[in-house]
Amino acid sequence: MNTTAAKLFRLPPHLVLALSLIALATPARAGDARTPPDSLFSLVGGHPVLPSLTALRPSLNPHGDIGIACEGCHTAEGWTPLRDTLDFDHNEDTRFTMSGRHMQADCRSCHFDLRFDRPDLLPDACSSCHLDVHRGQLGDDCQQCHTTQDFGLVKGIEIHARTAFPLTGSHLQIGCESCHENDTDGLFAPLDPTCIACHAEDYAQTTNSAIDHVGVGFPTDCEACHTTLSFGTGIAFDHVAASGGFELLGAHNRIACTTCHNPGDLSLLFDAAGQDDCFACHEDDYAGTANSLIDHEASGLPTDCQQCHTVEMWDGAVINHVAVSDGFDLVGAHMALDCATCHRGPNFSVPENPAGQNDCFACHAEEHEEEHPNFPITCLDCHTTSTFDDADDFNHGAATGFSLVGSHLSLSCEACHTGPDRDLIWTPSGQDDCVACHQQDHEGEHPEFPTTCLDCHTTSSFDDATFDHGAATGFNLVGAHLPLDCSACHTGPNFELTWTPSGPNDCYACHAEEHEDEHPDFPTTCLDCHTTSTFDDPDFDHGATTGFNLVGAHQTAPCASCHTGPNFDLIWDPVGPNDCLTCHTTDHETAHPAFPTTCLDCHTNQTFAGATFEHEQATGFPLQGAHLPLDCASCHTGPDFELIWTPAGPNDCYTCHTDDYEGEHAGSGFPTTCLDCHTIATWDGATFNHNAYFPIYSGAHDGEWDSCETCHTQPGNFQVFTCLTCHEHRQSQTDDDHSEVSGYIYESTACYSCHPNGDS
Repeated sequence: MNTTAAKLFRLPPHLVLALSLIALATPARAGDARTPPDSLFSLVGGHPVLPSLTALRPSLNPHGDIGIACEGCHTAEGWTPLRDTLDFDHNEDTRFTMSGRHMQADCRSCHFDLRFDRPDLLPDACSSCHLDVHRGQLGDDCQQCHTTQDFGLVKGIEIHARTAFPLTGSHLQIGCESCHENDTDGLFAPLDPTCIACHAEDYAQTTNSAIDHVGVGFPTDCEACHTTLSFGTGIAFDHVAASGGFELLGAHNRIACTTCHNPGDLSLLFDAAGQDDCFACHEDDYAGTANSLIDHEASGLPTDCQQCHTVEMWDGAVINHVAVSDGFDLVGAHMALDCATCHRGPNFSVPENPAGQNDCFACHAEEHEEEHPNFPITCLDCHTTSTFDDADDFNHGAATGFSLVGSHLSLSCEACHTGPDRDLIWTPSGQDDCVACHQQDHEGEHPEFPTTCLDCHTTSSFDDATFDHGAATGFNLVGAHLPLDCSACHTGPNFELTWTPSGPNDCYACHAEEHEDEHPDFPTTCLDCHTTSTFDDPDFDHGATTGFNLVGAHQTAPCASCHTGPNFDLIWDPVGPNDCLTCHTTDHETAHPAFPTTCLDCHTNQTFAGATFEHEQATGFPLQGAHLPLDCASCHTGPDFELIWTPAGPNDCYTCHTDDYEGEHAGSGFPTTCLDCHTIATWDGATFNHNAYFPIYSGAHDGEWDSCETCHTQPGNFQVFTCLTCHEHRQSQTDDDHSEVSGYIYESTACYSCHPNGDS
C-alpha cells in the first residue's frame, strides 16, 4: 500500500468513499498541487488528512446553475448531513414563493432529479403543474378563485362581490349549480339579477297562502318586503306607510293579516280611528267583561283601554292606581288584595276615605285599639305596609338617642321601659354610660375598677372581657405572658406590680431566679437566645454572634464538642467556616494525608462519607458512558493519583484502548478515530451508516450481498469497490447502451456517479 493510500485509509470509510467519487468525477487541471500552508483554502473537516485529494479542482454543481455556494447547505465534514440552518431561502432565492400546500410538499414533488434549477416556474403559473378542470373556459389565472391552501376552498363569495349580484343571505349557502344549472365546463354565464327571474314559481304559489300575491296584485319587486335570508321570516312590509299610520305593535304583530283584513282585497274589517282606538276593534271584548272580575260596562269604566291594558295581551291589566286614586300607591300587602276589599261603595268608592298614603289608622283603627291603644297612630314608625307582625322597624336610636346594639338588641321593651308611656327604669346619660343601668353588676365583680366599663367589656356580653394591656401599661402581653392570670404579676385591689421591669425586653427583672439557676455567667439579654413563648429550645444565632454559621453536621453537634469551660471557650480556632483542617486534622491524616487540605472540594459539611469529586473541572476529562462507573484505580495509580495513560483529550480513545483496537481491527486498517463507529457507553453495537453513501439496506441492493467483500474486493481498503461482481456486463454491450451518455466510462466509479442510489 502506498503512502497516500495509507493516509487515506485512516479516514472513516464513508468519507474516503465520498472524497474518492468527487476526485474521479472532477477533471484534473494542469499544475494541480497541494494547497500551500498560506493558501486561502482552509483544510478543515476531512481535508487535512487527504493530501492527494485536496488539490484545487474545478467542479460542476450537481444541482445546476442555482447561484448558491456549496457551503450554504453542506459542511466540510461530508456532503451529508446538511447544515442545521441553510443559507437557501426558497421564497427569497427563487421566483416561486412557497405558501399553502406547497409548504408541505417534498422537494422531489417538483424537482425530479438533483437539478434544482428545473423546473423554473412563475408563482402564478398554476396550470404548468396542475390540470385545468375548467378546460381553459375561465382563463389561466387560477388564483382568481382558488388559493394555495386547498383547491376546494373556492373564493366564490369574493368573486360574486365583484359582479352585479353579490351573494347574501340564503344565496351564501347554495352551490353554484343551483343558479347556473344549464352551464357546463365551469363557464358561469351572467344571469338576470332580479328576484322574480328565479322565484317566479314561488310568487305564483302564494295563491294557497295567507296572502295571495297574485290575487291582491302585489308587485314583483320582492325586496320591498322580503330579504335574502328567508321568504317566511323577517318580512319587512311597511304597514305604517301602507295603512296610513297604523303600526303593528305587540299582539298585532303576531296575528294573521286576515284577522283585520278581508281575504283577497285586504280591505279592513274594522274602521279604527287611529293607533289608540282600541274600542273600535275590541268592542266585543269590552262588552264580554260582564262575567269577569270587573264588569267594565256596569262599572262605567272608560273605553280608553290603554289606561289599564297593553297591546301585548288583555290579561295582566295594570291599572295606575296612583293616578286614579289621587296618589294612593298599592305597595306591600295592599298589592295582593282584591279591588273589592277596599272599594266597597258605589263606583268603586272607599268608605274609610283615608287622608293619604300614610293614613293607616283610617282603615286599621280596629287593629290599633286592640293591640296598643296608648301608642301614637303614626303606625309606620314601627310597622310596614307588608305585615302587622314583626314590628321591628322602630328606629330606637333616632327616636331616643340610644341605639340598640349588642345584647340590648334582643331585649324586650319591658326590660328597660315601664308603664303605658314606656317610661325609662334607668336614665343613662348616654350610649356609653353602662354603670347607670349595670351598677349592681359592677359592684358585685370589681368595685375598685373604674366605671368606664367599655374599656374591657362589650355591649354583647360581660363574659370574656378584653383588656388592652399594651395600650394601658406599655407592656404588651405576648408569648407565655398571654395565658397568665393577672395575679401572676399583679397583687392587691389596685393590681400593683409584683416586679417592676423597665420595659417589655427587661426579662431579667422578673426572671432573675431562672437566669441564676441555669447560666449565671451569661449576659442578661435573655432575648438573644430565648423567646417570650418558652425558656426551652433557645434560638441562639451562632453565625451572627461568632461569624461561624452552624450548617450541616455542625448544627446537631452539642456545644461541648467545640466549646469548653463556663465561658464556652473554643477548643480549636478555625480562621473561618471553610477552614475544615484546623478542627479535622486527625480525620484528614488518617484517610488521605497526600490530598490537599481544601476539604470542601470533595466533602460537604453534612458528612465525610459520600465525597463527590468534579473530575471534568479538575482534569478537563468528563467521566461519561462506561468511564462513569469505573474505580479511580482503573486509570490512576500511586498516592497522587497519577495517570496510567495520558490521552490528548476526551476523544482520544486510542491512547487508553490500544490493546482493544489491536485485538479487533489491527488487520483491517481502520482509523483510530474510534468514535466514528463506537460510543463511550460500550464497544458493542458499533454503527456505520452505509445507506448515507450507498443504499444496501434498502432499494434494489437490499439482500443482494453476503459480506463487505462482495463489493469491496481489496482487503482492508474500503475505498476500492466494484459493481461488476454482480452486474456482469460485456463492455461492448454496455458501451452501446450508454452511447448517448455524456462522459460515460466503463468503470465502477463511473457507474456510481450516475447511479448513486443504485437505481437503473
